[in-house]
Amino acid sequence: MFLKSDRYISRQVSVTAFYAVLILSVVLVLGNIFKEINELLVERRAPISFLGIFVLKLLPVSLVFTIPWGFLAAVLLVFGRLSSDQEINSLRTAGMGLYRIASPILFMGLLLSLLCLWLNATVSPRSKGELKVMLYETFKEDPLRLLDPGVVQSRLTGQRIYIESRNSDDSFQGFHAYELGADEISEWPVGYLYARDVASITPDKEVEKLELRLSGVWLEKYNEEQPIQQGAAGEIEPWILPLAAGKSRRVKANRLDNKQISELLANPPTNLTVEKLAEFDAERIRRISFSFAPLALAFVGIPLGLSARRKETSSGSGMSLGVAVVYFLFFIIADETQGSSLILTKVLMWVPNLACLALGTFLFRRATKRA
Repeated sequence: MFLKSDRYISRQVSVTAFYAVLILSVVLVLGNIFKEINELLVERRAPISFLGIFVLKLLPVSLVFTIPWGFLAAVLLVFGRLSSDQEINSLRTAGMGLYRIASPILFMGLLLSLLCLWLNATVSPRSKGELKVMLYETFKEDPLRLLDPGVVQSRLTGQRIYIESRNSDDSFQGFHAYELGADEISEWPVGYLYARDVASITPDKEVEKLELRLSGVWLEKYNEEQPIQQGAAGEIEPWILPLAAGKSRRVKANRLDNKQISELLANPPTNLTVEKLAEFDAERIRRISFSFAPLALAFVGIPLGLSARRKETSSGSGMSLGVAVVYFLFFIIADETQGSSLILTKVLMWVPNLACLALGTFLFRRATKRA
């Protein structure tokens, strides 16, 4: 049965957590916008309206991180204030133990963990996949965005394209195409093509390609074992650029929800290696484990807030940052071990939650003995 004290503490934590999550989400989303704005608006020439869609699709991805962090900050701040105002002592004098006082917040942490599980295992990966598809479809509707002048286009697999100028009739001048090696990380290209004019452009959306008619062409082929091969041509037609350049044909774990990953692991495609399948399995486990961050961090945050006994928000904010960094660091370490041992990776992904449970139990007992 919920008491007035339960409703009071729950309301304090809920309101504080809401504003903390709101502020953190705005900061995180804006940070991603500033990071991607050059690629979206300059290189890919996406319309301004796409930014609104980008924000909506990015929000679930951000909430996966901001909900645990914001909830932890709220728990530290509220329980630190309650402790400094002697409200916790008043409740304990009335016969309530620390676990009973903390129970509504731990229950709230469990509910938020279930919300994070839904976001992390279903909504967030779907949003990532839908964002990539929408960006590709936007580009496909106007293929000439691929050839905007003055921008190095790097979304074509194995190629870099640069065009000097564009005429009013959608023809181009100064077409530069660099062919990269198979790994695309070589310092030098393996081939180069220059065309003085691109006389006509025929977009073919059905087969996802652009057919270019090049005039005044100069070609070079580079090989470390042979001299440079050079050639010239008055006209080349067609020169084909694939429209599917910006569309990844590889199956990526971060764009599949947990149900899709489970189905893939049950019936693995022949083109996926054992290492790749292990990566998918590790991603599925990581999402489940990370989703319990609100509950795990609350278990540590409540006794830490009680021990702080300060009203200053800077103390709670700094403490929440430190605890969150240590918690998230374990997942980074676990990701780095994926190539060595899948079992070790799975164990490390559960270590943060188990560590928070053990540390929280110790801190609760110590706080009880102090009283």
